[in-house]
Amino acid sequence: MKTGLLSGILITLLLSIAFLSAARAGNLPSAGNNKVAYYVFDSGGPDHYPLTSFTDNANIVVIFEGTLWELADSVHYATGWMQNVNYKYYSQILSDIRTLQARGVKVLMNLDDAAAWSTDTPFTTYDGTKLNYQQFAEFIKRCAIDSVHLDGISLDIEHNATGNTQYINLLTEIGKYFGPLSPDSASTIYTAAIYSGGQPGSVVGQKPAVAAYFNFVMDMGYWQSYITRFNRWADYIGASKVMVGVLNDNYDDATAMAAAAWQPANPPKAGIMVYAANNRKGYTDSVFSALTVTSVDEEVQQPNRFALMQNYPNPFNPSTVISWQLAANSHVTLKVYDILGREVASLVDKDLSAGSHSINWNASKLTSGVYIYQLRVSAGGVNTFVSAKKMQLIK
Repeated sequence: MKTGLLSGILITLLLSIAFLSAARAGNLPSAGNNKVAYYVFDSGGPDHYPLTSFTDNANIVVIFEGTLWELADSVHYATGWMQNVNYKYYSQILSDIRTLQARGVKVLMNLDDAAAWSTDTPFTTYDGTKLNYQQFAEFIKRCAIDSVHLDGISLDIEHNATGNTQYINLLTEIGKYFGPLSPDSASTIYTAAIYSGGQPGSVVGQKPAVAAYFNFVMDMGYWQSYITRFNRWADYIGASKVMVGVLNDNYDDATAMAAAAWQPANPPKAGIMVYAANNRKGYTDSVFSALTVTSVDEEVQQPNRFALMQNYPNPFNPSTVISWQLAANSHVTLKVYDILGREVASLVDKDLSAGSHSINWNASKLTSGVYIYQLRVSAGGVNTFVSAKKMQLIK
């Protein structure tokens, strides 16, 4: 066992030297085209793929479980979490990381926050050395960049942390080494996975000053509507900073693909994240293939007609998105009626510019049934377009 460990360490050092020039190379994925796949070492299931073949379509891979310092210093931090049917030694993991990077895939390491992240000394090393937030952020940088030569980190937040000043200081300090406000902003990625929307999540997802340090945030509350999850953060930090995650246990193939294809009105979302361990290759790649990519840098073409789209999803419970197009600046009213013609909701009544528009309607206060939504467009007090469609609420 000891001989194998020493051999693994030696090979690790050789690999780090040999692949240093290849690691962390290349530009970030284009805007709106982030396809994030989580690789889970301890997953169950019939198939267990290695890092190099568990997905063909991801351009960002997050190594999940184990710890960053375990990869950087396997002598002191070895836990065995990162061993599975494909991997017995750290050198094998590092070799596959380099293979992904050579393909242009960005490889990040997942970090879990903890209650200690909200204290003066957020981390204690194996020998008992306590680090303050500045020292800890620098330690993360040494592990991820100097030792393992990764492309960035992904925080899995809300593990009993508190969104206090110390916590914010640490998050922003880490952002000095990774992400859009770092010197390596063109090559490093800094993301956050928000699971339940608690206080630490709100610090990142609802505070633009903190979110500025992150490339994007991912909502992982899989049991909820993807549109509800998206708007929870996009309303504060903007659509291009937010994506949702899908999990095969909660989202079947069709729903997951719909989440990937769906886009807010403007600008597009940051991308899509798939958490399907390392044994659902078909699911993972199908979702990524469904991602609708529209760069925020592309000029938005003005529609040449008025149109009301079918709401999506339909049937729905309790939220659905209604979209429409305007060929010219107009006054718009959008109302919802029950099957007897009684108005149950007035969603829009204002002047809007030409272009594509959408609104998320929450019908949680209504009973199941068929409803009709009507778009009425006018200019100078004269109706120029009227259209209505049916939708079904199922509870």
